[in-house]
Amino acid sequence: MRLFFGLSLPDPARRAVAAFAAQAQSAVPGRYVPAENYHVTLAFLGEVEPQRLWQAQQTLARCAQAFPAPCLTPTGAALFGRSQNGILVLRYDSMPCLDTLHDALISALRAQALPADPGPFTPHVTLARHAWAQEDTLCALGAPETALFCAAQAHVFLSARDADGVLRYSPLFSTPFRQNL
Repeated sequence: MRLFFGLSLPDPARRAVAAFAAQAQSAVPGRYVPAENYHVTLAFLGEVEPQRLWQAQQTLARCAQAFPAPCLTPTGAALFGRSQNGILVLRYDSMPCLDTLHDALISALRAQALPADPGPFTPHVTLARHAWAQEDTLCALGAPETALFCAAQAHVFLSARDADGVLRYSPLFSTPFRQNL
């Protein structure tokens, strides 16, 4: 099973990101991701044996329940990789900073001898693959203010192709963040 830990976007933020992606599509060519796949990855595990899913779930639950619910604010478009054939993303800043949670997840996964990609970590939503853009084009896109959101829970996602060969991200497990009193 190909797994990752992540945050799903609530419907209003998902719609705002989809509108931003539609706007970007006129200026940045690429293969755009379906809105139902929008998420913020917290940690990528990769291939995990099905019998170890419960360990991944417990690892996420322990770390998320020790972390306050993060609020994420979009900061603008960026291109990961090359300017010709990169990955177009919408970057996010968060309060509290998700770097702390990411680092805790990576440490906990390693302690369980589960696979973990250590980074680099940059909170974002992937908008398009095989994208082509110059920096001035990305700056002109701005940031969709209505795409901000607070995440009440984190998820273990399964990354798998459906019967038509389309890549889908399905939440297998959800756990709440620590409640602030």
